[in-house]
Amino acid sequence: MDYNQANKEAWEEAFAKHQQGYKEDPATRLKRGDLTIIEDDVRAALEKIDLESKIVAQFCCNNGRELLTLLNMGASSGTGFDITENFTAEGRRLAHENNLNAEFIATDIYDIDDSYAERFDLVLITIGALCWFKDLGRFFAKVALVLKDGGTLLINEQHPYTNMLAMPSEQGYDAEHPDQVVFSYFKEEPWVDNDGVDYIGETSYASKTLYSFPHSFATIISALCNNGLALKLLQEFNYDIANAWAHIDRKGMPLSYVLVAEKCG
Repeated sequence: MDYNQANKEAWEEAFAKHQQGYKEDPATRLKRGDLTIIEDDVRAALEKIDLESKIVAQFCCNNGRELLTLLNMGASSGTGFDITENFTAEGRRLAHENNLNAEFIATDIYDIDDSYAERFDLVLITIGALCWFKDLGRFFAKVALVLKDGGTLLINEQHPYTNMLAMPSEQGYDAEHPDQVVFSYFKEEPWVDNDGVDYIGETSYASKTLYSFPHSFATIISALCNNGLALKLLQEFNYDIANAWAHIDRKGMPLSYVLVAEKCG
């Protein structure tokens, strides 16, 4: 089963939904230097890294709003990698209209080749990226490939704890006990979904099939270490960045995290 190709088709189908869902053109937000696209705790981590004159990349960049925000924060140039043709084309438009030095590459992350080897000071990965990849070892091998020696990986993602919980739309959800464990933390089979990925307009629609994979922290950190990426920072937060857990937001459960790793020379 080619999960990545199936997800590519479902994401490209979602492009029109996202365009309809924006209350304001992302190009306008970028022009006024709106940094709210990046979470506060991520901005704090980026300030410690110091983006000034850095060459940055984002894996699974969607339309590049976050990547382009890094350029507004001081990075010198950026490259966005995403499997979709239409979202990367939108990224090019946003970069052009804001005179930002960025390129967008439509590719499966697994297919990134040696032409990008040791090119970047920073790779950014944000919410909703890791779940689309069955094999995180292959994924982080590409991160290690493109980073310079001593380069930094920053991940801001949904916490693996949430993989045990049911969303309000899922079978097994109990409104009286929203923190009830429904799924095994060590679940390996993918979630199969046909409700779409319109996190902009927050609509549900009959979509092409999406396949997403749960990953434990052990899986994530082992994949980093096995690819020469040394853990430097791990912060866990009780707030929701996925727009999926409003019913348990800021109630003491781990819902998101920031991870910083460094490529060992």
